[in-house]
Amino acid sequence: MLLLILFGAHITYAGKVRIEGTVKNFSGEALMCTVIDNGLSEKPVQVVIPMQGGNFGGDFEVASTVLFSISDGTNYFGGFVEAGDSIVIQYDYLDFERSIVFQGRGKEKFEIMHAIGRIKIFLRSQVAPARANAYPVDYLFGKIDSLKSTAMDNINRAAGKMNAESHYQVVGFLNASVLKAKINSLVAIFGDSYDAILKKHQEKLSLKSVSDMHKLLEFDDSFYRSKLYVSAVRDVMAIYLEENVQPQATDFSERKYYYLSDRLPPKLRTPVLFMMLDQDIRSGNETVSNSVILSASDLLSDSSLKQIVKDKIGGSALIGVGHKAPEFSLQNLAGEKVSLASFAGKTVYIDFWFAACGPCHSLFKAIEPVKKHFEADDRVVFLTVSIDDEKTWKKAITRFGVKGYHVFTENKFRDHPVIKSYQVGQYPTTYIINSKGEFHSVRPSGNPEILKQQIIESVKTNTK
Repeated sequence: MLLLILFGAHITYAGKVRIEGTVKNFSGEALMCTVIDNGLSEKPVQVVIPMQGGNFGGDFEVASTVLFSISDGTNYFGGFVEAGDSIVIQYDYLDFERSIVFQGRGKEKFEIMHAIGRIKIFLRSQVAPARANAYPVDYLFGKIDSLKSTAMDNINRAAGKMNAESHYQVVGFLNASVLKAKINSLVAIFGDSYDAILKKHQEKLSLKSVSDMHKLLEFDDSFYRSKLYVSAVRDVMAIYLEENVQPQATDFSERKYYYLSDRLPPKLRTPVLFMMLDQDIRSGNETVSNSVILSASDLLSDSSLKQIVKDKIGGSALIGVGHKAPEFSLQNLAGEKVSLASFAGKTVYIDFWFAACGPCHSLFKAIEPVKKHFEADDRVVFLTVSIDDEKTWKKAITRFGVKGYHVFTENKFRDHPVIKSYQVGQYPTTYIINSKGEFHSVRPSGNPEILKQQIIESVKTNTK
């Protein structure tokens, strides 16, 4: 099986990567692989890797170092790959952490990435001891720095077995993971915003604590080409601005991107700003107007990225609160064709997903109480749209107990017109559509209480 994963407009060469392995105690028919290119404007590509008798395998053509993130729906693993890698993966579905083994050329990148991923798991066990410490930031940041040092030693030892770009990207991932681990640990310890911690918890902060906290927002400009590091900076700054700047600024929606720009070092400014703009366009952020986004795009130093923002805004005009939702034709479990018009007069919560999508299942679990609340209300429909093949789709519904009215993309996967018309670039993607066939909410909340209120508000509009 040869899977072509070619990125970029000026590719002049490519090389093959082999991924294969065995999964014990797994009854699924495929693994889902998300391929993430380092280009800012490149979207992740989902590739299905079929399973047969517990074995899987596939050849990929790649143009450069890319990240492979692989999932069986419960367990996640992956690493950066480069041309010539041939990685063999073995694990037990029911005992993943103790059984996962990587072999073959390029295995070191997977082993290191897996070890870095464990930092988050380890820190969960350290929150209680940190809270009991006189200076919890010193305690927990010390643990994180120790883990970072060990990981960096492992990366340097393996440097001769990866090309320079892979080494750069792995180190970028390590720094991204450390940054997010430290920010998340502050929330876990104090349950407060960054500025509030510095003002209200001084008795728990040593001089070193304060210095280390300030360094968190002094980002490393050298990782401007690491998509994962840029993404981490974007996430950290989005939370910082929302919690610490927005409450104090009456003009926040107009000045948001300028506040962000002022906080960023030169090389990180354009990639982080582009990611923030792109995220707000895709999420349908109702607090930021298209005119503000267009104006902010002038802050980008890359003219091609400016044009991408303008093009995305043009496309997003089709998806917005109050706009008509695109019509579609999909097949349900009974083999019947279903359209948006089939649900006229009802509120429709539409959810795009696939069987091996961990975040999809997490959302299903989170909103179970919402589906339970409306299960006897014929004014509300929970419509799930799967991009799996028909057999995988039907098995997944039963296996995972997914509730709702089920349709799928008729073995056209991501190439079905509904994926483009609903601008589905990540999974899960959700919308609330009112009885008139208009978008009531773009990217509704994953919080069950908030989501319930959003649906109730949509139902109210049905009677107006």
